[in-house]
Amino acid sequence: KIIKKEQPDILHIHIWNPASCRYALAIKKIPIITTEHDPFKLSIFKTLIKNNLLKNVRKIIAISQHNKKILEGLYPRHKDKITVIHNGIDTTWWQSQLLRFDENEKIKIKEEVFLAKENTLIVATIAELHERKGQKYLLQAIPETVKKFPNVKFVFIGEGHDRQNLEKLARKLNIENHTIFLGRQKKIPNLLKASDIFCLPSRREAFGLVNLEAMITGLPVVATKTGGIPEIIENNKTGLLVEPENSEALTSALLQLIGDQKLREQFATAGEKTVLENFDAEQMAQKYEKVYESMK
Repeated sequence: KIIKKEQPDILHIHIWNPASCRYALAIKKIPIITTEHDPFKLSIFKTLIKNNLLKNVRKIIAISQHNKKILEGLYPRHKDKITVIHNGIDTTWWQSQLLRFDENEKIKIKEEVFLAKENTLIVATIAELHERKGQKYLLQAIPETVKKFPNVKFVFIGEGHDRQNLEKLARKLNIENHTIFLGRQKKIPNLLKASDIFCLPSRREAFGLVNLEAMITGLPVVATKTGGIPEIIENNKTGLLVEPENSEALTSALLQLIGDQKLREQFATAGEKTVLENFDAEQMAQKYEKVYESMK
């Protein structure tokens, strides 16, 4: 009803669930763009339907080169319509949130939120507590890590149906004193700034936007080589990349960063520069604007 009333010049559909593309079938007079956030293989029947729906789509935006390859494999007849526009974040907003952040606030967050001592090194992760995010592999990496560096605490930010399983695993591994599950949180920039290392151990990830958020706050990152993450993080330059579902590799990367403050600072500086130069939301908007202009 809204579309019929407003008669927009362009309809831009953001797709996570492939069924959302069904709107393209009914609206043939309006140029349509779709952004595919997390493409995956469908059943033969659904693939036939989506192929038919995509006939009415002028441009298909993939959020990473990795996703572009997936889309080309799934819908080869539409590959000429596919282009890549990386996601971006509002870097100005993120930086503005931390203008008044000081050492006192960092200590306060460590003590009151993370329940850690002032000199504890904090490894943070932010993600839905879901098996695809791979938190269990990070938990499995903790015993060996704290054996060599006892003054480290791992902070899990996020909520999800896997929380009970993860907390149970933490108890089984006897690492409760080195872990805390905070659930959903506000003031994420402050929580990240109060941390020392960020880790995203995902088994599967379409893009990994949270890595950008960690990098813009000046954190070195350990993440997995999956989806679009290697397009964000350059291994051994802006962070460390490891294979997914590999707790030993996570342990090795974490030990390397925890034991080398100079390397952490090097990655943090390079990572922040990368986000500012390549992943600012304004740049993303300009690229979308060019796509819109091409639809005239």
